[in-house]
Amino acid sequence: MEIHTLQNNPFSDHFISWLGSKDVLPSDLREADADELHKCQLLSQKLEESLKEAKRTQVKCAEVLVPCDLILRIVRDILKLSQKEPCGIRGCVVYVNLEEKTLCRRIGKVKYDSDTVATFEVLLTLKQDCSSWLSLRHLIPARLMKSLGQNSPLVISENYTLNKKKLYRSSSLH
Repeated sequence: MEIHTLQNNPFSDHFISWLGSKDVLPSDLREADADELHKCQLLSQKLEESLKEAKRTQVKCAEVLVPCDLILRIVRDILKLSQKEPCGIRGCVVYVNLEEKTLCRRIGKVKYDSDTVATFEVLLTLKQDCSSWLSLRHLIPARLMKSLGQNSPLVISENYTLNKKKLYRSSSLH
């Protein structure tokens, strides 16, 4: 598997992506209307900014390693969850959690549109990939790594969960 540093990305200095066989923009997204593409790009950017901030303040590691199409898959799933919502994706708040071994903690929050009242929440749980060959750096004692000025990278799994919670009552339930 080849490793590639993302270009034109806020993570570019310390963020590495796994290259897969899939296109960065699948053909159905390239053919999507401009509005859907804009929504996808905006939500991707907001999630990436949230992860970048979490890397600096919460996770405190030098690198976050993410499968190349993970953010795109997450965004597409969130857009699907928003289709039947009264405000669509504009009413979405995403809480980003990180599951590391036995600990799960909140590392970020993304509000798609700060001018729209939230109508639903999505709980995104990213999972640490401990089986990756990149995670084998944990075999080197942490004190030795720190003395070399390096922290172990955080490797994110391709697996994630999304849980949706509506913040309103549907009029059809009355």
